[in-house]
Amino acid sequence: MAQLFEFDDENLASKTESLALNEPYVPEPLVVEDVPIGGGVESRLAKSYEVPIDLPYQAGKRKKNVTDFQPIRVLGKGSYGKVILVKDKVSGRLYAQKQLKKASMVVNAKNYERTLTERTILERVKHPNVVKLFYALQDFDKLYLMLEYLEGGELFHHLSQERILSEKVASFYVAEIILALRHLHLHTGVIYRDLKPENCMLNRRGHLVLTDFGLSKVSTESSSLFGTAQYIAPEVIQGERYDTQCDWWSLGAVLFDLLTGSPPFTGNNNKKIMDKILTQKVKYPFYLSQDAKDLLIKLLNKKPDKRLNCDTNFNDKVKPHRFFRYINWQHIIDQNDVEQPPPIIPVVTNSELAENFDSEFTSMKITPPSSPIAHSVLEKIEDESRSNSTSSFIAIKKPTADNKYEESVYFNGFSYTHEDNLMELKG
Repeated sequence: MAQLFEFDDENLASKTESLALNEPYVPEPLVVEDVPIGGGVESRLAKSYEVPIDLPYQAGKRKKNVTDFQPIRVLGKGSYGKVILVKDKVSGRLYAQKQLKKASMVVNAKNYERTLTERTILERVKHPNVVKLFYALQDFDKLYLMLEYLEGGELFHHLSQERILSEKVASFYVAEIILALRHLHLHTGVIYRDLKPENCMLNRRGHLVLTDFGLSKVSTESSSLFGTAQYIAPEVIQGERYDTQCDWWSLGAVLFDLLTGSPPFTGNNNKKIMDKILTQKVKYPFYLSQDAKDLLIKLLNKKPDKRLNCDTNFNDKVKPHRFFRYINWQHIIDQNDVEQPPPIIPVVTNSELAENFDSEFTSMKITPPSSPIAHSVLEKIEDESRSNSTSSFIAIKKPTADNKYEESVYFNGFSYTHEDNLMELKG
């Protein structure tokens, strides 16, 4: 399993090391009171709400709440939190619910920056090879991203079963990755920065979909050291200004992994891996075809200006490359399954069983949301957040059993409903 290596020395807009809440004045329920917030956010005022958790709410058309979804099973777990398969209690539609604890974001604002970046990018992107975001929600304790449920699981899961993929099979998935990355680069101004097999999922039909945009950058260039060690481009490691060319190095590393069973450079710690990336030449196994080797050499060029640019050279150097002789690019773009069927069709007998996900996760117990906010209260908070747009958050608190108050924050501007779902809610 690849190791995540993260370090960011950029001055982010709302970067703080902590957002420690001061002792707030306790207002009457639902009365808003100005409260100072410490931790370096000097120019912003926050608001404070007392949150009665169990206020009744009259049924009707309204925005979704996390309690509208029934948890089914765990799909994955990482340093960010868990991804849980959930079902809309009304429509029965399944979603992958990525949940993140607010406590980690209060302690370290970078965690919220990454979550907000992912939410913002996915709101912009409309592409079949990029995961869809349907809702962004929050309750007292957590933030939630309700994402497209990709029933085929990780490409890494299928790769571990097959050990290596044939060049014919690999060319299909690499083509879909190229289409996704080109869309991110050319249409949304995003550097992906974390391409690896674990972030490549398959949908029910077998098409590849990119996920996890927490390390992505909405910019044409950057200098931060972000990514997963085995797939990081040399210019990123060296701390140079880099652009979208770093993603094409990562594509070369992923292709090498698909064809050989491991990335081009490995080691028992991140430093050794990155030292090898900077100083050693790639060793190509004898069994790779000349076509595969030629494409890999062009992608794994340590000099970004000499590396194959799949954005600008797509029509003249990428599409006609002989490595892609097995595919029809227009069929791939159209996802024409009749003329160009995906090489791996995931076995799905029951969508709720999550059969293509690791049993280490799917067997985990699920803890349901413990601190939902009543719909009526949530609407009042959201109304206040819109009128208080200069603040990035509102301080909220709820009574505890010992007549004290537990504190949290409500993040302004985080909530989101996909336009298709918004039409359903409007009825």
